[in-house]
Amino acid sequence: MSLRNRLFLPIIGFALAALAGCGSNTNNPVAPPSGGFSNTNFNGTYTFSVFGSDMPSTSLSPFAIVGTLTACGCSAGTIAGGTVSLANSTGTTSSVPVSGSGSGYSVTTDGRGKATLSIATNSGTVLVLLDFVLTSSSHGWIIRFDGNGTGSGSIDLQPTAVTQSSLTNSYAVSLSGTDLSNLDPLAMNGSFTLDASGNIGTSGNTAGVADFNHFVNSTGAPQAGLALSGSVHVGAGTAPGIASLATSFSVNPLTFDVYAVDSTHLKLIENDGQAFLVGDAFAVSSTTMPSGSLVFTMAGPDPGNLPFSAGGIVTSDGTSTLTSGAEDVNDNGVVDNNTSPSAPYSFTGTFTASGNGRYLVTLTGFAGGTNFVAYPSDSGVLLLEMDSGLNSGITSGTAIVQTSGAALAASQGYGMNFTGTDLSSGGSEVDEIAQFNTTSTGMTGLLDENDFPVTSPGTSNLKGTYSPGSNGTGAAGFNTGLAGMFYYAADSSTILFISADSGEVGVGDMGNQTAPASAQAQVTARHLAMIRPALRSQAAVRRQIRFTPSK
Repeated sequence: MSLRNRLFLPIIGFALAALAGCGSNTNNPVAPPSGGFSNTNFNGTYTFSVFGSDMPSTSLSPFAIVGTLTACGCSAGTIAGGTVSLANSTGTTSSVPVSGSGSGYSVTTDGRGKATLSIATNSGTVLVLLDFVLTSSSHGWIIRFDGNGTGSGSIDLQPTAVTQSSLTNSYAVSLSGTDLSNLDPLAMNGSFTLDASGNIGTSGNTAGVADFNHFVNSTGAPQAGLALSGSVHVGAGTAPGIASLATSFSVNPLTFDVYAVDSTHLKLIENDGQAFLVGDAFAVSSTTMPSGSLVFTMAGPDPGNLPFSAGGIVTSDGTSTLTSGAEDVNDNGVVDNNTSPSAPYSFTGTFTASGNGRYLVTLTGFAGGTNFVAYPSDSGVLLLEMDSGLNSGITSGTAIVQTSGAALAASQGYGMNFTGTDLSSGGSEVDEIAQFNTTSTGMTGLLDENDFPVTSPGTSNLKGTYSPGSNGTGAAGFNTGLAGMFYYAADSSTILFISADSGEVGVGDMGNQTAPASAQAQVTARHLAMIRPALRSQAAVRRQIRFTPSK
């Protein structure tokens, strides 16, 4: 499972991409090989989430918007309404309606689109501009694009209205954000089962479990295996439902607005003013740890409270052992510890079940930490670092089973989303969506970037080259935006990646574009956890500590 065969070419690829981009025209969208998109392909009620940074601060001031919008699927690009919940470092405004007056959308032939939401807040009417790329009529990635902040997330069509009785599932949840006192990073993973009334751990049903990690003064302070009770209720129409998650954690109970994509995928945003947590809950069809090859990406603060991302591939026996692990690392701009040519780290691990669909994972030689909790879900295995003390970080991410033949393929159209930290602008957040079409070794398309706090997000031609490996992994280089990546294909339509750029640290997703009106696309679209920036506390900007992973 070595990644080494594909790590020799990134620097060459970057140079070729830069030359290919010279003298080209911008803003000329080209349809993917599967067929062109238009306003008619954006049709119905969509659930979306965006997690990022707010004005007037840089990446240290968190912001999130989660909600619904109803698109007409017509040439006029009308948004009839919806509901959104907003959160920042001062609290949450919940159930704010989206006005049909002043709201609208447009979709270009390459699947990129923009949506303007007119929302009424306590301070007056606000226009929020969202920028997205569709991989089908039912799924895409989205960033904030209005110059007042930024962020990344996903957007998914609601196939049908979600009823309370349809939520009688087991769920795994992944939430991250900050506290509200010092904006120190905070994360929670857990699992629970809902009864027909939406209850957890009451009326005789089984309590869930939750794990927290609170990163204070560069010190991880995890609280593991806490009993979880409460309830989750769905809303009516486009309005959110309410979730209450009660544990013995110091912030308790946590309450959230809940927006459903369907009965297998819920989006949560905290609304109680106690902390800032945003994330996803996914149905759990099996609590067994998967076997075979798993691709993964992770991100979060390193032990110096600086931005860190990692990605790779590992083999699971499905019982207790992880072998043949290969991991690429970008730690505050240091890529694979400056090896030349770039070479991944090797690691191994073990895991044990601890009940409620929860596993304890111990990794050896892994640069992103030693102790983790893992929750299998229908979206993948949700991971959270649980190391404690001064030598710990707080990374989180997802591992996905790799299917045979997974690859970044030629003659395909892809949508892409990236979120991370721009080291060249003082550690501010950068978010991008893009669409590109591939040849046997190249990529051409358009990239939309919001490099906060730049107040005029822009679009530019995207050109690049890629070098595939033998196991669905590879490297790519670009002429604009994210300079380079290491990527890890999970299947024919889902590819995870991390930045291989010394100027940016972050993670992202790529997805194969299908025929935009395909009914099959609505069935097979994979629900992924929201990709999130590596949030850091205020003090992190002044630190110069660098984490050098050990092999």
